[in-house]
Amino acid sequence: MILRHLSLQQYRSYDSLRQEFSPSLNVLIGPNAQGKTNLLEAVYLLATSKSMRGSKDLELIAWDMPAAVVTGHVLRERANDLDLEVALSRTDKKSLVVNTVRVPRASEFVGQLKAVSFSATDLEVVRGEPSRRRRFMDLEISQLSPSYCHALGYYRKIVEQRNRLLKLMRDRSMRSTVEETLGTWTDQLIAYGSRMVERRAQFIRQLEEFARPIHTMMTDEAERLTLSYHPSFKAPEGLEAIQDAFRRALSEVREEELRRQLTLVGPHRDDITLLVNGRDVRTYGSQGQQRTVALSMKLAEVELMRELVGESPVCLLDDVFSELDARRRGHIFDITLDTCQTFLSTTDLELLPEPARSHACVYRVALGQVEPPSRG
Repeated sequence: MILRHLSLQQYRSYDSLRQEFSPSLNVLIGPNAQGKTNLLEAVYLLATSKSMRGSKDLELIAWDMPAAVVTGHVLRERANDLDLEVALSRTDKKSLVVNTVRVPRASEFVGQLKAVSFSATDLEVVRGEPSRRRRFMDLEISQLSPSYCHALGYYRKIVEQRNRLLKLMRDRSMRSTVEETLGTWTDQLIAYGSRMVERRAQFIRQLEEFARPIHTMMTDEAERLTLSYHPSFKAPEGLEAIQDAFRRALSEVREEELRRQLTLVGPHRDDITLLVNGRDVRTYGSQGQQRTVALSMKLAEVELMRELVGESPVCLLDDVFSELDARRRGHIFDITLDTCQTFLSTTDLELLPEPARSHACVYRVALGQVEPPSRG
């Protein structure tokens, strides 16, 4: 899978850019705050329809501009080539376009281009709040499963509506009126949420199969990594069994939900436990261990996508080498070099291993401008 062309209009620091890229290693070099990360973020936007930094859509539009457009031409080994477009506006809804046709749902766009991003903020997936790990699951699974992306979008709306109804239930005079409507939304919550729980459990099992040996290799067999998915209720295997367990869990917290006016059970309250040699790395791990776990999970994503899709994703490495020793930098290239189209931002070309420098197509970035490429 290769992003051959990228075009930006009024996107972040870029007034206008049309650029062709190498199918192998593309290195963006320049001082900080020149637009390197913005370019990588635009590629990720074409893959997921979202910022890899968690920014709001309006923040992606250049200052004082009414709209922004990102387009890309994608070459695929196992399917027809694609033209993708994301159009952002300060006054209108985000537009997602595949081959000149505007698609009505994000699930029809997300994952047409597949990408894995590596950045310093990956450490927060390991040591941060559960919401960071839920976002990690949602972004990665959505690229692999349109049905998951569809369920996720509906589930979020259902939770919002159900919370509004729970607030109305506080008024005892309205309870009988709202009760039936709340029951309907609860049924929808269970239907869509159970599909998400089933798919998340499968994804974490699959990811662990790749992450564990990668982590073992990076620690010279000194550490064993275990990934465990923890839904907000005890979920058995099988969709119907998950639905039954979800309904029972909601019934058990009904009074507490009415008191707090919030939906207290469901995928929006899930988490992942990350253990190194049986100990929770979030609580007991050193920063070096946490960084190695984060890198293992990201490299496992690359391998998992390659296994499930039949071709490699685009890899986006956002100034991660300054945080890694030479050995771990080498592990990244062992998995990505020669197999993935890679975009790498850095302030120092010397941080790249020599084999990578010899493969690199180098683009100098300054003040939202990209110079013609040179060989590393």
